[in-house]
Amino acid sequence: MTARLRFLIAAALPALVATLYPAPAPELRVGAARVDITPPEGMPFQVPQVPPFPVITAEGVHDPLHAKTVVFESGETRAAIVACDLTSIPLEIITAARARVGALTRVPPENVMISATHTHTVPNLRPRFFRNANPAQMEIARAYLARLPDLIAESVKQAEVRLAPARLQAAAGEVHGVAFNRRFLMKDGVVQSNPAKGRDELLVNIVRPAGPTDPALPVIYLDTSAGEPLATMINFSMHLDTTGGLRFSADFPHVVARILADIKGPAMLTHFTTGACGNINHYQLLDPRRPRRVKGTAEAARIGTLLAAEVVRAYDRLRPLATAPLKVSRENVALRMLKEKSDKFIADEGPRPSFHDGEVTQRLVDGRYVFEAEVMVISLGDELAFVGIPGELFVELGLAIKQGSPFQFTVIDELANGSIGYIPNRKAHAEGAYGASAQTTRCDPGSGEALVESALRQLIAHRAIQPTAR
Repeated sequence: MTARLRFLIAAALPALVATLYPAPAPELRVGAARVDITPPEGMPFQVPQVPPFPVITAEGVHDPLHAKTVVFESGETRAAIVACDLTSIPLEIITAARARVGALTRVPPENVMISATHTHTVPNLRPRFFRNANPAQMEIARAYLARLPDLIAESVKQAEVRLAPARLQAAAGEVHGVAFNRRFLMKDGVVQSNPAKGRDELLVNIVRPAGPTDPALPVIYLDTSAGEPLATMINFSMHLDTTGGLRFSADFPHVVARILADIKGPAMLTHFTTGACGNINHYQLLDPRRPRRVKGTAEAARIGTLLAAEVVRAYDRLRPLATAPLKVSRENVALRMLKEKSDKFIADEGPRPSFHDGEVTQRLVDGRYVFEAEVMVISLGDELAFVGIPGELFVELGLAIKQGSPFQFTVIDELANGSIGYIPNRKAHAEGAYGASAQTTRCDPGSGEALVESALRQLIAHRAIQPTAR
């Protein structure tokens, strides 16, 4: 054997061994925890955020609010997904909570996805909307807002402490007849959102819904190697505004969690996140003889029971998923402020280089105001990915992400890592109406599609697909 041949064999041997005997995949470890974030008595309640900005305090607690966290660890990577029973979370609270996670845990702050479930029976987190609070209410609110990032970070810390070897399984569920597109094409050719309030006899003027729904209910189940339940992660695309009233409540996910706890035991965490539902709610208006516009604890119980029943059915269809690699990425996407709003601000205030509009920082670029929105992707193996979008995404955009994703289970967590408000698709921008009008969105047409492109770009990079020759 020549020296050159020996050299070639020695050089090729490691690759051959790696092919024949691949290294075992890293062990998946999972921890789950929840921390109570229910405000104290006297905290301003979430009410319509319009002048004259009335301050109303809660009449009690129907069920506690929580920050619920699942921490994943695979190899050297850790990531956390936090779901908070809040309507939306100001970016400054997200930033502070991530910083606290970095100080308290080994989970990198940039690997933490923090979302709001969008329940409406919660505290008001924006001082500009409770400016008329009395001194005692204001003090309670300031103390709560200062403590909230610590509570969110504490849920991550507790989940990290509980990290243990885990199995990952999933099933695809669907629930129909619960969520409805709230935008309708009317006989006069216009689109209206939740039309004919208080005058149900006018519902005969509806032609059809102006968009689709997404009935998907993905079920992600995590347990120990001994079969002890750790967490059930579920996601559904519908507004959490079914309970109503003035008592704090997590809305229908509380009912889902209670039912699943009866089945799997109270130690299991039910982790609910909200899918793309900027134009989806629970009102059934298509039958003018029997319209359904109901709110209350009974309605939340009805919907929660229907969702829980599908989760239970899905448990019988669970199948194992690969658990490595664990990948995390983020992109900050530059979006234009709606032209009407940008032009009006410049006309009223002059062309400032930048200003904060209450949620995001707007910067003047080529005569238009531009702001940033973070799109985040966390993936496990080659079948499961979570996508964080920082606003109320119209369902058409969520479906576009799912249809373009190379992952079989693509879970969209809206209102994650910030809150830029309603994010309509181009068609809805042209139609106007609530959620897509100049009064109800800061996003210029095409903003939603730009966020979809960012999500798909990251998802495809995570999947590392090898193209076929033909």
